[in-house]
Amino acid sequence: MIIFHGSDREIVRPDILHSRREVDFGVGFYTTLIEEQAKNWCRKFIRKGKQGFV
Repeated sequence: MIIFHGSDREIVRPDILHSRREVDFGVGFYTTLIEEQAKNWCRKFIRKGKQGFV
């Protein structure tokens, strides 16, 4: 199974200890089976002038 994660930085090891508490489903490391969904998440960071990583 391949899963995707969109972020403003490269994630080597997922870490839920540093996740944000105010997101929709609470603390966690969010992934998706849909690559395009992860890319869309990255666009949010790119609009803010950051890099996006899938």
